[in-house]
Amino acid sequence: MAFIFTALLGYFFNAVASIFDKYLLADHIKAPAVYAFYVALLSLFALFFIPFGFHFFGWQGVVTSFFSGVLFLYSLIALYTAFKDNEVSRVAPLVGTVTSVTAFVYAFLVGYSLEKIVFLSLLFLILGGFLIAFDLPLKKNEHIPFLPVVLAGVGIGISFLLLKQGYVENNFVTGLVWSRLGIFFGGISLLFSPILRRQIFDHSRETKSQPGKVQKTSILFLLSKTSAGLGSFCIVYAVSLGSVSFVQALSGMQYVFLLCLAIPLSLRFPKVFDEKLSFSDWVQKIGAIVLIGIGLWLATQSGVTLFL
Repeated sequence: MAFIFTALLGYFFNAVASIFDKYLLADHIKAPAVYAFYVALLSLFALFFIPFGFHFFGWQGVVTSFFSGVLFLYSLIALYTAFKDNEVSRVAPLVGTVTSVTAFVYAFLVGYSLEKIVFLSLLFLILGGFLIAFDLPLKKNEHIPFLPVVLAGVGIGISFLLLKQGYVENNFVTGLVWSRLGIFFGGISLLFSPILRRQIFDHSRETKSQPGKVQKTSILFLLSKTSAGLGSFCIVYAVSLGSVSFVQALSGMQYVFLLCLAIPLSLRFPKVFDEKLSFSDWVQKIGAIVLIGIGLWLATQSGVTLFL
């Protein structure tokens, strides 16, 4: 049963990384493109894996893995845009739901045999996503960042599909290195946009005049990316120890951890984690997470891979 604990630990680290991302975007690195640019620079650490199995398996595998990384970088900008001015406990499950729906659409388009359980799973995911997205009863002025959420969810889903194909055409280390290089050059491509280039350079100049803030931001950023890295490692390791389907089904716990972390932090940092704390909000969010969890579990029983 060690793989269950390892998977839960991985999803906990992922939730912690999302909390750090939200805090940094709200107070330290306010432009999502700037934050994504620093993530791209950090991705070069993947080059240290080159001595451990990096080989050239053909240009098709290179292009697939590389483009996966580029698309993932652009999807991060959309994700961070959604995080910036919205409840992280609402945005993260919603993006995860869109990513899962992307998997179903892909399975349908490639001719995957879809049974009734697949459509039942999709129904639970959509209902859960609806409850996460909207406060009941519905209000006219309800604000949900639909465009960045959809762009992030679909982009991450397609990126993972390409990455998975890249691992098939290469080996793990080769696919990893080329995808991280794609993330890096995707970040460099942001400099070709005058608006984004100005944001990146302006932030660089601002930080030089505030050395104390630079140090704090750097520490928090490294903690965020370390948490994300540990989360990914634990989940991959859990898959190697036990059932892939069971590990995927546990992914709903990431949203539970995220909610449990965000609620108390909203009391300490109300301007950053603007979480709604009424009893009805608690009931609705927990109910939505339960529905998403059931949808994920049904999907894993049907054999559809959700990348979560």
